[in-house]
Amino acid sequence: MHKKESFFVFARSIAGRSIPDRIYLSLLYRKRMGRRPDLKNPRSFTEKIQWLKMNWRDDLLTQCADKYEVRKFVEDRIGPEILKALYGVYDKPEEIDISKLPDAFVLKVSSGCKQNIFCKSKSDMDWAETLRLLKRYLKEDLFPVYREWAYKNIIPRIICEEYLAAHGGPLNEYGFYCYHGVPRQVEVNEYLPESHCVNMFDVDLNLLENKYGSAPLQKKVTRTPQYEKMLDYATNLSRGFLFVRVDLLYVNERIYFGEMTFYPLAGLCRLDPESFDDFLGSHLEIPA
Repeated sequence: MHKKESFFVFARSIAGRSIPDRIYLSLLYRKRMGRRPDLKNPRSFTEKIQWLKMNWRDDLLTQCADKYEVRKFVEDRIGPEILKALYGVYDKPEEIDISKLPDAFVLKVSSGCKQNIFCKSKSDMDWAETLRLLKRYLKEDLFPVYREWAYKNIIPRIICEEYLAAHGGPLNEYGFYCYHGVPRQVEVNEYLPESHCVNMFDVDLNLLENKYGSAPLQKKVTRTPQYEKMLDYATNLSRGFLFVRVDLLYVNERIYFGEMTFYPLAGLCRLDPESFDDFLGSHLEIPA
């Protein structure tokens, strides 16, 4: 079994036990990272993410982690123009009337993570399998596995949104790492049907040393007017939060809101080089 897979098996095996957060997260961290975390005086980014899970409590975290409720937050702070079209909200998969949906759409669960179902054409969709997946996703509770508090009180619902298709070009995603309302780094992903490329930059688009398993970007990222607008959006949306990654999509020369992430990869990802963990952590000030 691959090390990453064995970690997920380990995490799920202890998720249901009544273990205090500090002990539970220490066990996960040591299993995944190979070292004990300092959760009393955290220094690295991944340690500080564990601290946030244990100590940061704000109802706005729940709203903004909710794939449906966050739309109201974005509309209040920026306006509806960067939101994808919403086709429906459902409590149960059986409520979905596929005949009333456009030919292409995306289904996702409000409390989910990487549980999107992309429909490019209704004629090619296996609806029975889609219903089965949605029922499973609605039952899954992410909070016990990684103790990510923002997900704890989300009401599971299904939402149906616009499918974004790039017309002859890539779909780009900009993940702005924002600390105390200030964007400091941006993770730029380029998605094509046959490839995924990614790099991390500072906000002036100087390449940083963080390495990924995916290939690096092949084209230079430039500071266009659209980039400046995304930077402004990220600043506005992150105001008042200790940390949040604001994901914005850029496709067909238009900006769309993606999501807000408070615990990237649950803070359980080995960064390369390891010193980059401390670099990211240096921007996140933990309240006394």
